[in-house]
Amino acid sequence: MDETVRYIYRLRPGRTAQAALLDEWGRCRWLWNEAVHQHRTGRKPTFGKLSKLLTEARGRNAWLRAGSQVAQQQTPRTYAMALGHSFTVKRRGRPKVKRKRNALPSLEYTTRGFRIRDDRLCLPGRVTIPVVWSRELPSKPSSGRGLQAEVPGQDVDGP
Repeated sequence: MDETVRYIYRLRPGRTAQAALLDEWGRCRWLWNEAVHQHRTGRKPTFGKLSKLLTEARGRNAWLRAGSQVAQQQTPRTYAMALGHSFTVKRRGRPKVKRKRNALPSLEYTTRGFRIRDDRLCLPGRVTIPVVWSRELPSKPSSGRGLQAEVPGQDVDGP
């Protein structure tokens, strides 16, 4: 049996990196909200349908193509998982629309979407963030999820 161990590291991106990450979160938030809309209108958004929607939307919208495909592909996966849990986990409601003013920005990258080189986290779009390690990594990371607890100039009402 394999054991999964999760380590948490805090990064402090500069203004340029933070702006790029917030732009990427805006694109992923749009995809999430589109999936919620698909569900509410009765289109039953499976992971396959959401992936096809992402491909079509990236073909039509240059602003969406400007972002990281890896982070955007994780959004339908996360949505499909949240939707599945809403049916099987008690007291777990359906996924809701993420509004800019009251949702915490978060992104998820698989190993294809980031690398760590010379104590810097390198993300798509030439975003690099210096990393100060509080302890050494025990192994290569298999994924990365970023959650920004506080955004300057943005009020957060709750989780």
